Amino acid sequence: MKKINVIIEISELIARDRIGQLSQLEKETLGKWISSSERNQQLYQRITDNSNLSARNSLYESVDTKRAWDKVSKGLITWQRRRVIQLLIKYAAAIMIPIFIGVTTYWYLNEKTHKMANPITAIVPGTSHAVLVLANGENVNLSNDSTRNLVEDDGSIIKNTNKELSYAEQLSKDTKKTLLNTLIVPRGGEYTLLLSDGTRVSVNSMSKLVYPVSFTGNTRELTLEGEACFEVAKDKSKPFIVSIKGLKVEVLGTTFNIKAYPDDNQSFTTLVEGKVKLNSGIQSSNVSFLEPDQQAVYDPSTTGIVIQKVDAKQVVQWTTGRYSFTNQTLDEIMKTLSRWYDFKYRFEDESLKQIRFEGGLDKYKSIDPILDIIRETGKAKVSVTGKEVLFSKI
Repeated sequence: MKKINVIIEISELIARDRIGQLSQLEKETLGKWISSSERNQQLYQRITDNSNLSARNSLYESVDTKRAWDKVSKGLITWQRRRVIQLLIKYAAAIMIPIFIGVTTYWYLNEKTHKMANPITAIVPGTSHAVLVLANGENVNLSNDSTRNLVEDDGSIIKNTNKELSYAEQLSKDTKKTLLNTLIVPRGGEYTLLLSDGTRVSVNSMSKLVYPVSFTGNTRELTLEGEACFEVAKDKSKPFIVSIKGLKVEVLGTTFNIKAYPDDNQSFTTLVEGKVKLNSGIQSSNVSFLEPDQQAVYDPSTTGIVIQKVDAKQVVQWTTGRYSFTNQTLDEIMKTLSRWYDFKYRFEDESLKQIRFEGGLDKYKSIDPILDIIRETGKAKVSVTGKEVLFSKI
């Protein structure tokens, strides 16, 4: 069978497989193709990745279909290519996804006839690295594999192993002075911290966490600038309090995420499990409580707290290797990605900032797929020069 016919057949099988319309024989045919080579396995995984499909689905209404079809049809020379697109549109429409799922399926399989524009080589995923500032002001580069175990003045042992910083309870109980350490995670970095009480903290890019080497007194208090996810060890006698710009988040034992970057107008506290109390610190009566899958949006300029329903597990996916975006603007998405992938971006027209998208991305892999999706909408041009991404009008 000629290559073009194989491509047509496999593209059709994949599209129909997505909506459960394959016979047993067709399933076996598709399975044989997938297992015949590692390349085919990788292509199938990329094509059927739920995050990519979700992203394209969310773009359905924003796609200028006439412009998109005109653009695609210009490159379709043979009747076979017209046929595969028509077939894929038919099946894609049945599950309410844009025509680009079919088109990109075909393009992935027919690499010689389709080359992605603007391949990105300079923009790469971040890594686990950070700087620890000890109580005496010494800076310790945690990216250095040879980083030694440390002992603070109060006898606390600090270990840095497997990209995780951990604290043991202080050896000496004689000191009454609370020693503070600061974990600074730069652009393009992330790090995990295990506090002396057993609380685990995942700290995101461009963030700073100030915390006691060992908790003393009746509370466990620390200060965050940026984003972190907390899995708080339960201790009813000592509330766990995180201070961010103008807001205090208090818990006893729970899992929650805080996003409070200095260059953002608002902060976001999202509860995964347990219960959270929020106090703006301006008025004692300005107190709110969160239940699981709720998010508190706080605006320091108004001291107002708005509570909204969210998928909390999606919000904290960045701690497990994924970024998920739900109805977010292009500006918001690029701000998040630029912190991790360490690139600059700009818009030639302010209106482009407000285009909304939805989808996901494996944070340890290339940024290319999400930029390709943006190109496919027909709403913006995307060009990459070195480590700068430029968005301009079509």
